[in-house]
Amino acid sequence: MLNQIVELCTSNSTLYWLVLGSDLSIAVSYFALPMTMGIVLRDRKEDIPYPWLWTLFVTFIVACGLTHTAHVWSAVTGSDYLGIHAGIGLFCAAASVGTAIAFTLILPQIKLLPSPAQKRAELERLVAQRTIEKDLLIREINHRIGNQLQIIRSMLSVESRRTERDETLAALNRVVAEVDKMSAEHVQRSQGDYLGLGGVGATDGSTNGSTSAASAEQQTA
Repeated sequence: MLNQIVELCTSNSTLYWLVLGSDLSIAVSYFALPMTMGIVLRDRKEDIPYPWLWTLFVTFIVACGLTHTAHVWSAVTGSDYLGIHAGIGLFCAAASVGTAIAFTLILPQIKLLPSPAQKRAELERLVAQRTIEKDLLIREINHRIGNQLQIIRSMLSVESRRTERDETLAALNRVVAEVDKMSAEHVQRSQGDYLGLGGVGATDGSTNGSTSAASAEQQTA
């Protein structure tokens, strides 16, 4: 039984169909790959570096597929077709050598291309940098607003002590109350912990604002 199986697998007819099926399968695969690569190149041409190299590689694969197609055709017809084989072989050789030379020349540049991981890391770095810059700007704005509110509060306090009219004093007190309300709301809103920095900007703004207010009060007095 075993000998019969071996004889069947090694018979000329079995080997013939094996070679024919293998060449046909390889040819179909070689023609399917360029179609898929061509679709990708058409839809994502802007994202593919060196599209000419991609096209050259597609040509090389098609040439390899033609050689296997010629083998299948010769096996089916029983003719050599030397002229066709020579033409396809020359075309395949030219495509192979051209692709190999192109890859060799362009390889140093390909090595310098950033990987997706490197691009993602660079993008995250830029986002973090811009976020820090925005946070510093917000802290500076909060600091200046706090200073101005404290200066206005001090000037109103000085005028309240100087005035002798009850109506004016009452009006100034109402304005002072509104300024105090705005200052308290500003301090509360500016205590946001941007980027986990601990709200340093809000504290500094409040302290510096108090210092500036004291100086303004002394100068006004």
